Amino acid sequence: MATTTVSIGSNQSIATVTPASSSTVSGEYVITFTASVSANAAVGDIFVITDEASFMGTTTYLLTAISGSNYTLKYLNDGGAGSGDQTPYGNFYNNSFAQASGTFKRAFSTITLFEAMVDDTSNLYWGASDDLVGECHADSTFTDHALVFDNKRSLSSVTLTVNSADRHDGTAESGMLLKPTSATTHNNGIVFSKIDDFTIEWFDISLNSLNSGATNIAINIDGGYGNGGIDNNVVRNCLLHDKDGNPGSTGPRAIMGSNGGNAAHTTRVQNNIIYRFDEDSNDTTVGLFLNNLQPGVVKVFNNTIYYIRSDGSTKAAIGIRFQGLANDEVKNNIVAGMFADGDSDHERAFYGSDANATVSNNLSDTTTHATYSAKDMGVSYNDTTALIGKSLVEIDFVSTSFGSEDLHIGDDSVALEAGADLGNSDNVQYDIDGIDRHATNVIWDIGADQHGTAQAGGGGGGGGGGGDDAGGTHKLAPLLGVG
Repeated sequence: MATTTVSIGSNQSIATVTPASSSTVSGEYVITFTASVSANAAVGDIFVITDEASFMGTTTYLLTAISGSNYTLKYLNDGGAGSGDQTPYGNFYNNSFAQASGTFKRAFSTITLFEAMVDDTSNLYWGASDDLVGECHADSTFTDHALVFDNKRSLSSVTLTVNSADRHDGTAESGMLLKPTSATTHNNGIVFSKIDDFTIEWFDISLNSLNSGATNIAINIDGGYGNGGIDNNVVRNCLLHDKDGNPGSTGPRAIMGSNGGNAAHTTRVQNNIIYRFDEDSNDTTVGLFLNNLQPGVVKVFNNTIYYIRSDGSTKAAIGIRFQGLANDEVKNNIVAGMFADGDSDHERAFYGSDANATVSNNLSDTTTHATYSAKDMGVSYNDTTALIGKSLVEIDFVSTSFGSEDLHIGDDSVALEAGADLGNSDNVQYDIDGIDRHATNVIWDIGADQHGTAQAGGGGGGGGGGGDDAGGTHKLAPLLGVG
């Protein structure tokens, strides 16, 4: 299948430039311009040009490649003017009958508009069966609040991602930011997938402006048990944080996932950082709440979860809630900071309903009840690879200070080189900063951050192995590509 990338961002006037030459390659137009194009222009932007000298027709092209001063443009539409598919050089004139200029802009000014075209059937910017990539740019803070992907037509896949230059560095508001100012419908989610083959990656989603609203879920992967379920949904390398309040009948969940269990449907949640989900009025709070029915599968790898607080004497604070069926996997996750009002067994780092999953190399701290630690997970897994009863000092997060959290791990963390090697399937090897654990042959750390640099197979071995991120200051996110 072809892959089409379209840009999303508020910049609707990136550069206004005049075409200087044109050639044709594989049905697309390779254009040079009379002046330099802004470096902010990116693959996925559109180029809009108007023939002012005749019928005032406006034609739109998609920017598909940039090579030096050459910009490859794919014809999209002529706005109904009837001019059809033609090069923007030599066919568009201004009122003085000179070559007309055109403007580069983001293809969509909001994620909401991108989602609407995914649902649409006409005037598409992509092929009907493409692997579609919506790439967000940090032109300004996004405030979209109800992004429901419930029909992808015949598209092969849909990916929401962030331009490599605008990805976060593992800390909040350091890159592209989605911070809604309006609440979603309760139990829906700010981003809500009801489609197969959907990926969301590199998003920084802050719920800090929704504390008085009904929003209780940041990302919802929900096929439902009665409609056959959804397959191949992935949430990776995201920051989800800061929900405080009483959202309604169900407490806060950073990620809510369920699948119908048909055809071995799979949900993957990996390399995310989640923190500060805090219920204020008699309800349970869960970091990851993943339901599935046999033979549906969940894969939960290398996530870091901190500060999950419930409210009420009978309500639980849960880091990772999963079914625990055969073929489920829960590996290399850090869960710390469980706070509940009632009995101590309401503080649950890991909670599986069944003991048939493959679990290994998870870490829990002193705040969780022993029954729900990384070792037993509520159903007596008795995992000997687990690290349990660790203090925050031993976990060694860079910062847990309210408002300036940095959940990278430091040089002295017990998570260093304590993880399982998960290979390189489904991009699981890329940490929260884009470090490729597989290509660099490091010994894996537990959690979303790969800090230790010791190589496997004699490259250094235990004892911490130094640090690669100096408290999260490096930014290697461009190493992770889409797909």
